[in-house]
Amino acid sequence: MRVGFSLAAWLLSLACLPAVVFAAAPCERLMATADRQSPPYLWADPEHSGKLIGANIDLIQLLGNELKVPIKLLDSGSWFAAQQDVQSGRIDLLFGAFSDAPDQQQFDYLQPATWPDSASGIEQRPALFLALGQNSACNTPLLRGQLSKKLAKLRASGQLDTLLQTNLRLWQAQQLPVLPVLDAPNR
Repeated sequence: MRVGFSLAAWLLSLACLPAVVFAAAPCERLMATADRQSPPYLWADPEHSGKLIGANIDLIQLLGNELKVPIKLLDSGSWFAAQQDVQSGRIDLLFGAFSDAPDQQQFDYLQPATWPDSASGIEQRPALFLALGQNSACNTPLLRGQLSKKLAKLRASGQLDTLLQTNLRLWQAQQLPVLPVLDAPNR
């Protein structure tokens, strides 16, 4: 009888604990993806096959260091596939998301925009956001808050503009100069 009472008391004490005690452990790593054909945000490095470079790569490294959580960029192959991977929950973060996308209910858009529509003189129509997939196991209020806070800090310090300008210059330097076409001699 005493064992039954002790077990019941123990179970009742567990029910009284706050839900935070039972919350899942924070994600030990985050997976990210983006459009690989969107310089200066992300593009294939012409000097290193299979390597992606750009402002999003630099931002991923900064956020990972700030959060003390590794963030790995996976190449989904296309913008459509990247969105599908995040919507399904296979990948957590989508860099360069448009907040006016028709399927926006699939994502939690983090504020502020990572790349506002007036970002450092680069012409783009909508602002680009970092989005967290709603089906991501890592999508928690805590993570959303931490990411938004870090983005605001990076925006206020000017680091996001610096990342963008640095990568814009790099991308421009990698472009082959356009050579004039010479008229071929008539034969």
